[in-house]
Amino acid sequence: MNESSTDELNDEVIEENDLDLSEITDESEDSINDESEDYTTEESNFELRGKLAKKMNIKLAGKAREQKTEKDVFDKNKVLEAVFDKSTVMILSRMINNGIISYVNGAVGAGKESQMYWGVDPSGQDLAVKIYLVTTSNFKKRYPYLIGDPRFTRIKRGTRSLVELWAKKEFRNLSKSFNCEIPCPEPITVVKNILLMKFVGTNGVPSPTLVESEVNYADYEKSIEIISDLYQKAELVHADLSEYNIFKTENGPVVFDFGSAVDIRHPKTKEFLERDISNITRFFVKRGLTVDNPIDVFKRVTK
Repeated sequence: MNESSTDELNDEVIEENDLDLSEITDESEDSINDESEDYTTEESNFELRGKLAKKMNIKLAGKAREQKTEKDVFDKNKVLEAVFDKSTVMILSRMINNGIISYVNGAVGAGKESQMYWGVDPSGQDLAVKIYLVTTSNFKKRYPYLIGDPRFTRIKRGTRSLVELWAKKEFRNLSKSFNCEIPCPEPITVVKNILLMKFVGTNGVPSPTLVESEVNYADYEKSIEIISDLYQKAELVHADLSEYNIFKTENGPVVFDFGSAVDIRHPKTKEFLERDISNITRFFVKRGLTVDNPIDVFKRVTK
């Protein structure tokens, strides 16, 4: 993923990476324009999502029938949930119609701010579809990771704007890290509150995290190397690093969840870096390993 494929991130909308939404006109989108103003209650919104899902599935099934079985198309029972608003549903539909995704399977991970799904692209490559929840208020706690980062000079208020900015921020951080050859999921694109990455795992099963794995000193060394390379090469601090967001793969640790990562010019860079190092140190010590003093690690990383 080339860094030039993204705009400088501020409060403006990022380019949608060859996903031309302005030219998409289909029955589902027309239905939104005609009906959305009439649905104001929670019950009505749920009913509308059901209608959209039905129309979407009919359209997608017809388009994919020559190549896919019935279970291979976009399955509303697996993907569409009450937490997803109609805008998110339509973005997923457009991604499928534009050939970015062929179909989306069930959830493979969930958090307070996002849910992760296993998707497949037209070439058969597995994708991680990360959907940030526009219905959550947890993003209000994320301002400290935005305010002070020189890449974000103007931050719009409002949950939806903040959620979309957070998705773009993670995409930007992933792109920079990947280009610096730091082991992380390869970013594909971001549109509004949906981030696509290459899937780290096999057949829809994510690789185990460090906390789920047997670990050794080589895993510790690689984790510290990731922290150092992030700082020195990508000029980023993860700011939320722990044993829960590092995969252990056959090729070694792979770090993910880059939404909190900040530019090293952020005023709290040292505080975040110290916390990342302390978290990793504490985990490996609990697993019975003798590791370096975190103070010494901090000095090496920042020298």
